[in-house]
Amino acid sequence: MTLHELLDLHYGTNGGAVLRRMLDEGADPNRRDGPHGETPLHTATRRRRAAAVDILLAQGAAIDARTTGGKTAYAHAVRRGFAEVAGLLVRRGADTELNEADRFAVAVVNGRLDEARTILATDPGVARTGNPEEDRLLADVAGRNDREPVAFLIEAGADLTARGLDSGTPLHQAAWFGQPANARLLIDAGAPLDIFEDVHHSSPLHWAVHGSRFSGGAGERQDAYVELVEMLLAAGSSLHYPDDPDGDEYKKRLLEDATPRVSEVLRPAIA
Repeated sequence: MTLHELLDLHYGTNGGAVLRRMLDEGADPNRRDGPHGETPLHTATRRRRAAAVDILLAQGAAIDARTTGGKTAYAHAVRRGFAEVAGLLVRRGADTELNEADRFAVAVVNGRLDEARTILATDPGVARTGNPEEDRLLADVAGRNDREPVAFLIEAGADLTARGLDSGTPLHQAAWFGQPANARLLIDAGAPLDIFEDVHHSSPLHWAVHGSRFSGGAGERQDAYVELVEMLLAAGSSLHYPDDPDGDEYKKRLLEDATPRVSEVLRPAIA
């Protein structure tokens, strides 16, 4: 397992101890990985792992290293509203320079939409720059409990297929985090229903089903997940893997992950 894999998907409750051991054993704190050339510090910041950021900096991580898209760890933090991680980086001397797309993202994420509109008026392309590390903004806000930024970005021409957390599109994010109002906006705007991301190999429908059982607070938010699954099925979400259009494996996977209430919605569609 690499540092990136640990920090991205396998951190767990003892992640800090594992991280220290790997670094002590010679793992490179500045090794690049992934399509955006991230260092472990970028990955830890993107995953909001403040303790890991602290460990990496103490072990020689380059605080101002930039990804292929030009993003520092500090930019990763402030673009996502991770104030505690951003503050830690600032205290350690991070470069706080941001470009216009980053400032736009910070305004949107922090609910300062008037400021974002002013930036957009000056630079109409700022909501869709062609840089995937910037165009992920819609995916980053689609899972939040706030409809207005999603509507604003859709109107501004943001990319409905941009990849965010775990390579999921904005609709994946709304589905996983139990945000049916945002999913409705995205579907009505033409967001694709059947993109299967390359981390979990799942569509937005499965993210909603899986989220109904495993996302934080899912037990208290079953109504939202039932609404999402009903919405995605009604919109025409596929019940098959793209390379297995007649098979039943995806249906089985959906039913295995579904909570009892979500299963009640799925079973008539699958039958």
